[in-house]
Order: sequence, then C-alpha cells, then structure tokens
Amino acid sequence: MIDVEKKNLVINAAVCDARRVSETVLGSYKDISINAAVVLVSQETKDLLAKYNVTMNTAEVLEAPKDIDIMVQNGAYEINDSTLLSKPVILITNGSLNIETRSQEVLEKFTYIHANGSVSYPDDITEKLPIIKVNGSIESYPGDAIRLGSNLILDKAFILRAKGEKYYVKDKVVIPDKDLDVAPLIELGARFITRKAVIAEGLLEEALPLFDERVEIKTIPDGLVYTDGKVLDKALIRKHGDSLYVDGNLYIDLENEAALDGLARAKIEGKVLISSKLVEKFHDKDVEYNALEEVKGHRVGGKGFMTIDKRILDRYEDGIRIGECGIVMIKDDITPEDIVEKLEFIACGVVICSEEQKGTVETVSKDVGMIMDNQQVNLGTFNKLVEGPDLGDKDTKVINAASYTM
Repeated sequence: MIDVEKKNLVINAAVCDARRVSETVLGSYKDISINAAVVLVSQETKDLLAKYNVTMNTAEVLEAPKDIDIMVQNGAYEINDSTLLSKPVILITNGSLNIETRSQEVLEKFTYIHANGSVSYPDDITEKLPIIKVNGSIESYPGDAIRLGSNLILDKAFILRAKGEKYYVKDKVVIPDKDLDVAPLIELGARFITRKAVIAEGLLEEALPLFDERVEIKTIPDGLVYTDGKVLDKALIRKHGDSLYVDGNLYIDLENEAALDGLARAKIEGKVLISSKLVEKFHDKDVEYNALEEVKGHRVGGKGFMTIDKRILDRYEDGIRIGECGIVMIKDDITPEDIVEKLEFIACGVVICSEEQKGTVETVSKDVGMIMDNQQVNLGTFNKLVEGPDLGDKDTKVINAASYTM
C-alpha cells in the first residue's frame, strides 16, 4: 500500500463554515490554515478542531447550531417587510446594511447579524433588533423620518413630489440653484435631518427654515457653480464653467495644466492636491482653499495590484503618485534615489520592496498599511495577499472563496 504524504490546506474566505466538518476531512491534511473574517463552528466541531493542526486567523469565531442557515450578502443589502425567510438565519454582510422593517416577525428570523461595513436603522426599532456585531459604522435615524440617500441635491422634481414630512439624509443636502423656489416645501412643513447643508448664497435666508440649528451650513458664493468633482480637467470646465465651488478635495494633475489655465475663480472646501510644477500658477488664480499639498507629477492607482519597474518609472519624467492600491510591488531595478525623486505612495494597503528600498519607501509613504521586505514574502504569503492560485507550493491546497463550507 502506497503511503501518500498529506498536503497542507489553506482557506482564504470572508466566511468559513466549519459547523459540519468531519474528523475524516481534518485528518486528511497535515496542517490547516483558515484565514477568514468569520469562522462558524458548532459545539461538536469546536472541540474537534482543537484536536488537529488547525490555525485560525479570524476576527471572530461564532458558535451556531448546525440547522441554522447562513446568509452572506456582499454590497448593499436591505431588510424590509418583503424579506421572506423560511427558517432562522445568521446574516453576514460585507458592505452596507439598511434595516427598514418594523415587523417583529421579520426581525425574529435573524438570530445574529455580523456586519462588515455600515448599518442603519430607525431608532424606534432598537428594542426589536437581533444581536448585531458591527465592524464599521452604525447610524440610527428618527423613526418618524423618511430615509433618503447619503447625499441629496435638491431640485424642482423633488419639491413637486415632496410631502410635509421629515426627511433623513445621512451626510448633506445641497441646494445649488439660487433661483429654486423652496417656499412650497416650507409651506408643507417639510424638514431635513442631516449633518450638513450647502446652500446657494442668494437662497440662504429663505432655505434656512428647512434645517434645525444643529446642521452645519455652508454657502455657495454668488457666481460660483457647485461641483463635487475630484479632478480639475477640461471636462469639468466644459460642464460647469470657469468659476467653481468644489465640495471636497480637488486634484490638479500636471497633464491638466490647460484646465488650470481656464480656471477664473474657485472656492475649494477641502484640500488642493496639486503637481509641484503648477503651484505658482495656481497661486496666481482667484481661489480660496483650506489646505494645499504638493504632489509628484502624475497620479496613478485605484487598482487591486500594481507593479512598478524602471521601465514604467522612466515614462514619467516628473514622477508618479501611486494612490489607493491594494498591493504595490517595486522591482529591484528601481534605486532608492529613484524612489526619493520620483515616487510617492498614498493610502495603499501593502507596498512590497527590497530591504535596500524599504527605508526610502517609508519616507515617501502616507497612510500605507504595511511596507514589506520582499525577502520575507514567500510565494504562499504573497498568493494569500492577492488571493490568487497557489503557484509555488505543490504540497499546499489553497481555496479562495467569498464563502466556504468545510
């Protein structure tokens, strides 16, 4: 009889359900590593897992009966009166969860809720809610209000359909048109419950009764057009004109110098992030802003995984600002001097580089989760980071899934 050497098992999942795992399965692997936000176990399997070489990297181990269903929802999910469930469930959400129902019958079907992200619900159902664990934010809004989105731009269509109700808007209400007739809303008795209101200066006095004194009020100066656009480019100027009220941060990249030339006046409520070569030209403009940060030449990013080598870097004479990437790998052909002169890393999860590069990378990084020496990143670890297939270790079985049942 041939004695087959046992493999290792690596499970990368948001949820790993180990409530029914058997001793036969556990005994068929040399080592088992579970990387999951939530691991579900039963009373029987909790004791069974402890007998074998099982390592858990998890935010929570949740014990639950075997006969309860598990529901995993990614993205936006809502519990309302039309939510029909045949049996009790444990709900796990990755994204936003909105609870609209006031029905005790609906809510009783959820024995436990684990939310990675945001949770919102009316405050008059607090006592009816199941046990909820939230890794993220919780918002409770008045139960007698109509809940709208996070932001509302008030226009004529909304006014024509409005009722004499309270309207809950999580972040802000924007009234950009100074000629908008808001009198019908006030006559109806409509009110907005929100954190912030941005109102055209010419309409400020008339619109104030729509908000209580706790709301932060910002005004759009006469002659400026409201935009929440993030990048100053020709398209933004064509759409809104050359006089702008920017509700947030504004990026001015080197390749958009012509758009800056076309800007006549602006008020920027957030930070200006601008290429170093354009700063002097920017200061010649009629602009108001809260803060200014000079950045290197070209902005790239917004990717799950990105590799930077000398060939790519040489394309950008003025440097690169890499932002909002999950994993960035720097090739060895880039010198520490190149990094200082031509690279910045902003809001990236992991930057992988050589030991020689590491100290320099730290000096040009901001809001980066981890800077790792590539000599310390073996293939197995790297594959877990990118959630790709196991390319290097033939003795290891890797399972990548949103939800996995053992």
